[in-house]
Amino acid sequence: MPIFNSRRPSKKKPASNGKNFKPRNGRDNNKNASSGGSNKNNNNKMRRPSKPIKRKPIDRPAQTSIENTGMEAAYLKELIDTQKTVVIVMTDGDQIRGQVRYYDKDVFSVGPADGGPKMFLRKTGIRYLYEV
Repeated sequence: MPIFNSRRPSKKKPASNGKNFKPRNGRDNNKNASSGGSNKNNNNKMRRPSKPIKRKPIDRPAQTSIENTGMEAAYLKELIDTQKTVVIVMTDGDQIRGQVRYYDKDVFSVGPADGGPKMFLRKTGIRYLYEV
């Protein structure tokens, strides 16, 4: 019978006579005991994988957004109250000069300095604004 050094033989079903048959290294236990050879069964046992270490999640403070701090709303309210002229630079490079009339979570309204109609601008389309 060949000896399998690189792989373990498949497990065989117990014999029908009721005796438990446990193959080890492809040899019978009686042959090892009678030949006087060393018992290498301890080295060939399959090891159970170690349990993963459970790590506690680190409690980090939530990211503060502009909406949560209220600073954007305070700044826009100040611009409305003082009626300061601002220049708004859009993402495509257009510049709009006017006064902030209204603001919301997603948009704000600008009354152009040249007397044109009010415009509602989405905040996603604005690169930045500055006071003049």
